Amino acid sequence: MNEGNPADLPAVSVITPAHNAAGVIERCIRAVSRQTLPVLEHVVIDDGSTDATATIAADLALRMKHLRIVSRQRSGAAQARNHGIRLARGRYIAFLDSDDEWLPGKLAAQLAFMQQHQVAFSYGDYQRLDSATGKPLGTVQCPASLLYRDFLHGCPIGCLTVAYDRETLGRVLMPEVGRGHDWGLWLRLTRDGTRACKYPGTHAVYHVRRGSLSGRKLRKTIDIYRIYRRQEKIGVVRSAYLLIRHIVNSFR
Repeated sequence: MNEGNPADLPAVSVITPAHNAAGVIERCIRAVSRQTLPVLEHVVIDDGSTDATATIAADLALRMKHLRIVSRQRSGAAQARNHGIRLARGRYIAFLDSDDEWLPGKLAAQLAFMQQHQVAFSYGDYQRLDSATGKPLGTVQCPASLLYRDFLHGCPIGCLTVAYDRETLGRVLMPEVGRGHDWGLWLRLTRDGTRACKYPGTHAVYHVRRGSLSGRKLRKTIDIYRIYRRQEKIGVVRSAYLLIRHIVNSFR
């Protein structure tokens, strides 16, 4: 288990927003605690849960010194993640949603790659599983590297695989929109020319929940357009063009 003196641990902060995640939060927390490279802290932001999420997490925190539980009123995933980023003490900030998980060697592989190659923003391939049946749905294979111009045309990486170097890039926050806020952060991190690079191996598992996504897709499309216009200050015509490219690329 991921215990020890915080002063002796690598400076990695893991941020997890959680809302009504009682059925999955323990799996997420244990996935972080089982990392072969221990973390400085795992910050779980309980975002106004009305179930037992906070109770389960708090009970685990009694036995896991690296685990920090912060409860707040419901504000949304972007705001919860940003609260975690503001609280983070680690040099490296990594993200893991409450319903996803990492394999034990994820952080060790990622941090070794980042330090060896002086990479400030990294991501990786990840597995997809049907959350209801546990059936494998394939592996998402990401490009070897990505620049700002690549992210303008879509988001080919998963938030659950990302880590960035706060000392190099700063304490960068996500845009506070309902959908696409992780992609908005990738734009902010690469706008100055930073190259995002893929670390080797497949070390993360994304659990796919079934159900109607039409309403979510519409809201996400609106938020993506807002990020082009308001955050990136791109004109109306080019924003519309990039939005179409973004949508098309999401189906590839």
